[in-house]
Formats: sequence, C-alpha cells, structure tokens
Amino acid sequence: MNNFFEEAVDAMKELYGKDVLMSLATVNEDKVNIRTIDAYFKDDSFYGVTYALSNKIKEIKKNQNIALNNNLFVAHGTGKNIGHPLKKQNLELREELRKEFSVWYDKHNNESDKNMCFLKMMLKDALVFANNYKYKIDFENKRATREKFIVDIVV
Repeated sequence: MNNFFEEAVDAMKELYGKDVLMSLATVNEDKVNIRTIDAYFKDDSFYGVTYALSNKIKEIKKNQNIALNNNLFVAHGTGKNIGHPLKKQNLELREELRKEFSVWYDKHNNESDKNMCFLKMMLKDALVFANNYKYKIDFENKRATREKFIVDIVV
C-alpha cells in the first residue's frame, strides 16, 4: 500500500492552514463537551488562542484527549496548554497566529492577562476529504491511505 502522508498533510495545510472554525471536543469526567474554536493547522497540530481558566483547558488538564471536527473532517489527538503568547518559546507562533487571526486577535485578547494562553492540539489521526480523495492519516506513524471519494454532500 502506498503512503500518501505528505500528500494528505499538504491537503490539510491548504484547507486548514488559516483561521478555520472547528468543533473541539473534550472530556469532563463521564461527559463530552463540544465547543467551536478558531483553529490553525501547522506542523501536524492545530493551534488556538484561549484562556487558562476556561473549561476546555481545565478539562484538558484532567484528560488530554480531544477530537476536532469541521464539516466532514474529523481528527483525534491530545491537547496541551503551551503557555502565554509572550513566553519566549511562543513568540514566533504568536506572530503567526496574530497574522492568521488578524480579524479578531487584538480585539478579543488581552496579552497583559497572565491567563491568556495558546492551546496546541497534537494530532494522532485524521480523516480528510480533499481533491476528490478521502485520506486516513496516522500522524503517529507518518502514514496515510488514499481512496477516490467525490464529496457531493452539501454542507
């Protein structure tokens, strides 16, 4: 079987390498919580801007498993609060996210608040529909399969 990993990741960059609304699912004890977030795909992960005291971060701290959804796209992975945007290790990412989220970043974020943070969502697997193919991606083993699939579902 051919490995279409790079092709699948390139398709994800094209589709999600910008500000995209995603449904983010987290686990709270025996319940799943879902909310919409702005997300940006880079380096096999999605990134978002949030607040360290938010329920999503509290839930991820207890159980790092997450799922993401956008139309037919679905992915599973783990979430992690990677800290404040002004932390030295986040400065390059901060500039990138400020650019990608430029419509709202400065209006809705207060970088002087110590609880502002970036959420990194590291992918384990994903199902992506692009260019008349369905890709099943295994990020942990850097493998992907591809099969013909015409998306004719109106969303």
